[in-house]
Amino acid sequence: MAISTPAPTIDTASTSGASVTLTPETAFLLQAYLRTVATWMDLMDHSCTYQLSIPRLILSSPLLFHCICAFTAKHLALAHSRQNTFWDPIARQHYGESLRLLISALNSSSHEHALTATILMSSYEMIGAVGLEHRRHFLGAMMLIKSHNINAQSQGIDKANFWVYVRHEISVALSSEQPLLLDPEDWDVRWEDGETREDVLGNHVLWILARVINLVYGKDKTSEASHQKREEFLHELEEWRSGLSDTFVGIPYGDEDEDGFRKVYFPVTAAAAAAFWYHVIHILLYAEPGLQDPFYAPQIQDQAIRITNIAISEFPDSLRVFATHGLYYAAKHIDGLNRKARIWHILNDVEAQLGYHTRSVGKRLQDLLLDQGNA
Repeated sequence: MAISTPAPTIDTASTSGASVTLTPETAFLLQAYLRTVATWMDLMDHSCTYQLSIPRLILSSPLLFHCICAFTAKHLALAHSRQNTFWDPIARQHYGESLRLLISALNSSSHEHALTATILMSSYEMIGAVGLEHRRHFLGAMMLIKSHNINAQSQGIDKANFWVYVRHEISVALSSEQPLLLDPEDWDVRWEDGETREDVLGNHVLWILARVINLVYGKDKTSEASHQKREEFLHELEEWRSGLSDTFVGIPYGDEDEDGFRKVYFPVTAAAAAAFWYHVIHILLYAEPGLQDPFYAPQIQDQAIRITNIAISEFPDSLRVFATHGLYYAAKHIDGLNRKARIWHILNDVEAQLGYHTRSVGKRLQDLLLDQGNA
């Protein structure tokens, strides 16, 4: 749904005691941030750190203020782009100021908010296209995480930043079909039996996903040891699934459509995201970088349909954005050109409606279909 936007203004009105200048335009961006991209960041965080904790810091931190204004304006410029073209120069202006302030912060003795700012700037670049600037901030975030010993056991904003970074890593690794840079064995994860929080259980499955990516796209991906490890991961996935509550069970509704897809309902978005990636992991283990066994063919089709069922359902934008890279694998392996085209249209809709860059994923899918057609 398009967001009603006010006309840009250059009027200024400083807030009492704050170190930033608030205008009608920036106030709108801060409010739009809460309704849009902040929810994307908090997909797997029931504490809603980016919606609750980060906003408390904005008016006293020019760095975070400009990062959030840049990220939100970039989203508004790309979403329904024909209607919101005036946001692009505003986004670039705030981005330039963010970059200047971040460089200054990194060159000072205090790195306060530097990781949060780097994550936000990396997100700004990622929604447009993964390019050189994104790689710089992506690597910068990893260096800050390592140098400050931030991991899955960190608390508060550090913990939230760590898991957002993990999702960025996973997206880049799946796009490039390369292992993650930050080894999942170094995340210092600790999972408790009987866990019920959907966000924690969702992060648990992301940890499994990261290790599977490193296996299937690592140097030993075709060895006999790799085959054994794949079987161990399948067993680990079922152990994870066995302890889940009913919130992780998708409830079908409506009729099956002409392509054999049917919408599903999950009461909690984090649970839907976890279920989505649970099915993607199965496809990776069965069929990447090549089919592991013809015996898996029916299971691959079942998993691809389940992935698409979630993607066509009525879920928040946060899930639609994070699902794009997993959808490629459903489209790659699902039978039928109509079904593949259906998934391609889902990817196109995400970019058209939300501004999140999916063209590179769509191009990979196009190239794959051309190769299959010429085979």
